[in-house]
Amino acid sequence: MSLFGKIFGSGKREAPTLEKPKSHLAFVLLPFDEFPANDAIIAAFGKYSQGHHEISIASDEENDSAGKETKDVVLLTVAGIGTAFVALIPQPIPNGEAEAAFPLSMSSFAQGSQLPAHRAHVVVTLMPSEETDIIEGMMAFTSLLAAVTDAAQGVGVYWGNASATHSSEFFLSMASEHEISPRILLWNGLSRAGEVGGKMSFLSLGMNQIALPDIYLICDATSAGDGLGRVFDLLTYIASRRKAIPAGETIGATAEEKIRVQYVKSPADPKQIVWKVEI
Repeated sequence: MSLFGKIFGSGKREAPTLEKPKSHLAFVLLPFDEFPANDAIIAAFGKYSQGHHEISIASDEENDSAGKETKDVVLLTVAGIGTAFVALIPQPIPNGEAEAAFPLSMSSFAQGSQLPAHRAHVVVTLMPSEETDIIEGMMAFTSLLAAVTDAAQGVGVYWGNASATHSSEFFLSMASEHEISPRILLWNGLSRAGEVGGKMSFLSLGMNQIALPDIYLICDATSAGDGLGRVFDLLTYIASRRKAIPAGETIGATAEEKIRVQYVKSPADPKQIVWKVEI
């Protein structure tokens, strides 16, 4: 349960409204050019979905139209969620794009962490139905990515909409828990920057995938560890409630701690509105 389980005060201004995405896309990085077996993907999916979702190979007719005759493409059905598309690309992600996104993953924060080289990648796409709950769709997509990574012995997951590339060990570890709290670390990259006056800021990258604003948190540089923890507590909280907190409200772990919610232009992209929190 998030520390930020209470909202105090009231506000009249609404938080920004974001559009629900129509699809999810990410790439599993492979050490060799080989498509994972369909039955291996299905078996691994059961492990990561923990019974919350079921997956099956789409009909032969649907797979033929998707290019199944190449044996490097498969169309899947995620029961109650939508359809998924998995395809092998026999070359690395071009221009070092995946490697450049590694520093924005929490998996890179450990000293000495490195992303292994990859020779090919698998494109993984999920297209939820309009009726699919936005969090359930992300949960199913995360389980599918973990299943493909596991079955294909991937070395990492490049999640472009999170601006992050996660190591496979980190990804599978977080995905093994079917809760929002660990998985939200996969849904978001995290940018860090120094601020004036001995401050430090964290900016999440990826909450638009669940139609919520990213968080821009500023804290004392000396308490960066606490600030980092609060970023993910807050992200977990709004993801669990499935809507942003209105501007002007105050939040806190206790009745005494009141942090005012405000929305500002993102320091990374002035076209984006983010949730600013100062502690």
